[in-house]
Amino acid sequence: MLNVPPILRRSRNVVVQIFIVVVLALFFYAVGKNYLDNIRSRNIGIGFGFLDDTAGFSISQTLIPYTESDTFGRTFFVGLLNTVLASAISILLATVLGFVLGLLRLSNNWLAARTSLGLVELTRNIPPLLHVLFWYQVAFLRILPPLEDAWRLPGAIFISRKGITFPEIHATRGVGYFWLSVVLCVCALIALSWYRRREIRNGRHRRVWPFQVGIIVVPIAIVALASPFSVVPPEMGRFRFTSGVTFLPELFSIVAAMSTYTASYIAEIVRNSIIGVPKGQIEAGSSLGFTRAQQLRLIIVPQALRTMVPPVTNQYLNIIKNTSLGVAIAYPDLTAVFAGTALNQSGRALEIMFMVMTTYLMVNLVTSFLMNVYNAKIIDKKGRSIDPRTVG
Repeated sequence: MLNVPPILRRSRNVVVQIFIVVVLALFFYAVGKNYLDNIRSRNIGIGFGFLDDTAGFSISQTLIPYTESDTFGRTFFVGLLNTVLASAISILLATVLGFVLGLLRLSNNWLAARTSLGLVELTRNIPPLLHVLFWYQVAFLRILPPLEDAWRLPGAIFISRKGITFPEIHATRGVGYFWLSVVLCVCALIALSWYRRREIRNGRHRRVWPFQVGIIVVPIAIVALASPFSVVPPEMGRFRFTSGVTFLPELFSIVAAMSTYTASYIAEIVRNSIIGVPKGQIEAGSSLGFTRAQQLRLIIVPQALRTMVPPVTNQYLNIIKNTSLGVAIAYPDLTAVFAGTALNQSGRALEIMFMVMTTYLMVNLVTSFLMNVYNAKIIDKKGRSIDPRTVG
C-alpha cells in the first residue's frame, strides 16, 4: 500500500470537510431562495409579525379566555395549553395503569396474569391512531346517549355525546383567599412528607400511616373549613350545557387512547425492572418479617426504579408527541389549532412550523430534564446494595 504522509492525510480530510460544508450551504441557499421567490410571488410576507393579526376563528376548548377577535399569538398559547393538558392527564393515567398491569403480569393468580397479558398484547399491537378513532367513533358517538337523554351520575355529573359535564366551582371569597388555601394545602403536604421521610429514615416504617391519612384528610379539611368555593350544578340548554365544566369527547378520546396504548409498554417495563431485582433482597425482606406488600413498597419498587425510569421517560415523550394525533378527531391541540387552522388563515408555513416544532422540542427537553433529575436522585451512586431496613 502507498504510504500517505500525515500532512497530506490531514490536508485531504480538511478539503473533504470544506467540500461537504460548501455543498450543504449551496443546498440550503437554493432551498431558501426558492422559498422566498414563492412567497413573494403570492404576496405573502415573512417574519413573526402575523402573530399580532386577528385570528378570526373559534376554538372549542380553551383554558384561558379566548374570542375570535384575539390574535394568532393567543391561539398559539391556547393550543399549547390544550396539548399540555392532554399530555399531563395521559402521562398520569398511563403511569398508574401501566404499573398496575405490570404487577398483575407477575401475579400468582392465573386469571389476573393472563388477563393483564391479553390487555397488553391487544393494546400495544394496534396503531395509536386507531386507538384514538376507536374511542371517539365507538365509545362516544355510538354508545353514549344524545344530550337530551344524558346519563346522570351522583354529584350532578352528566355523560352524553357532548362529553362528561361536572359541576362548576367558583371562588366566593376572592382570588387571594383561594391562593391562600392552596398555599396552606401545599405547606401541609410538605410537612407530612417531611414527617414520613424522618420516620422511614429512623427505621419506623409502621408509623408512616399518619402520612397516608393526612395526605388525604388535611387538604380536604383546609378547603372545607375555609369554604372559599361554591358549587354550581350544570344546566342543560338546547344544544349544550350552559353551565358546568365539560370534558369534551375529543379530549376524553385522546387521553383514553394515549393512556391505554402507552400503559401497555410501561407494564412491560415495570415487569422487566421488577424481575431484575436480586432475589437476595427479597429474601432479606422476608427474613426481617416484611409482608409481601411491604417488600414491594420498601424493597422491590425502589430498586426497580433505577432501571425503570429511563425507558418510562421515553414513553412520556412519546405521549407528548402522539397527542398531535388528536387532529384526526378535531381536538384543538397545538398541531390542529396553530399548525392547522392558523397556518391556513395566515399562510406563514415556515414561521408556524418552526414555532410548533421548537415548542414540541422544548416541552420534551424539559420533561426529559425533570425525569433525569428524578432518576439521578434514586440511583445509588456508589453501586452498593440497598439495605431493606433503610429503604424509604
